[in-house]
This record gives sequence, C-alpha cells and structure tokens, in this order.
Amino acid sequence: MAENTKAVPAAQFQRKTILIKKHLQYRYMALIFASVLLAFIVVGLDVLWTVSKVVDEHPMMQPMLEEMAAMAPLFGIKIGMYLLIVLIVSVVVSHRMAGPVFKFEKSCSVFAGGDLTHRVYLRKGDQLMDLQDQFNNMAGAVHETAIEYEKFRAAVADAGLKDKADALGVKIREIMPNFKV
Repeated sequence: MAENTKAVPAAQFQRKTILIKKHLQYRYMALIFASVLLAFIVVGLDVLWTVSKVVDEHPMMQPMLEEMAAMAPLFGIKIGMYLLIVLIVSVVVSHRMAGPVFKFEKSCSVFAGGDLTHRVYLRKGDQLMDLQDQFNNMAGAVHETAIEYEKFRAAVADAGLKDKADALGVKIREIMPNFKV
C-alpha cells in the first residue's frame, strides 16, 4: 500500500491591513492620483480650447457649446468617479509594494537578531520577488557558512586545538552575537 507523499503547500498568507506602511503608500497614492488628475486637467483644457476655437471660427456651432456647458455637472460627477477608481487602484498598487517592503524590514530584523534559518516568502503577485530570491540566497549562504564553522570548531576541538578555536570563536561572536544556526 503506497502512501501519498506529495507535500501540501502552506496556506497563502493574506494581509488584513490595507495600509501596512502608511507613509510609503500615501506617497505612491499621491503620486498616482496627482498624475491622473494632471492628465484630466490637461486633456480637459485642451478639449475646451479646441472647442472654443471651432466655435469662434464657426458661430453656428454656438448651440453645441451651450449643450456642453449644460452637461458640465455630469462631466464633473464622471471625473469624480474616475478619480475614485484611480484612488482605489492606487491603494492596491501601493499595497503590493509596501507589503513586501514591510516584510523585508521585519525579516532583516529577525535575521540580524540571529535567526539564520529565517527566509522571506512573499505572496503571489507582490512586487520585489527577485529581491526575495536574492535575500533567501544570501541567508542560505550565511547559514551554510555558520554550519561549516560549527563543524570546523567541533573538528578542531577533537584535534586538540580547542583553545585556538575558542579564541577565534570569541572574535566571531563579537562580530555576530546571538546567531541561531
């Protein structure tokens, strides 16, 4: 009877807080919102200039200008709705950037605190996936080096060079205190 040895993937982590790194997210949101608002203003002014030029050259188009002026409140409501959509999209986009930055800050603290086994795992669709891979490669290399050092230290102790290894170990621990191997 063969058992199913297929590994079950861990449950996907879902952040419940939308504004995880407020200062960073507000900056991204403001940049996106201001860019779109500026685009609306530029396009709107260009349309007004073009229409006024056509009306000046063709006076019989004056009723069309009056119709457009009557539709201005509706146009304003539409712009407000578009800007609301842009605001929502900017929150999502900034969250996909700020969440990983927050996670990396926490992971760096854990790693610097001595847990060399710690790795970063971002959600699918998050930004900075390449940085995740590089961080995990670095952490793995440091972890392997620490394991090799501990093996070397044990071998030196067996060979009677314990005093020299302990002196070297003291120097290393001054540089890297509290590291978990």
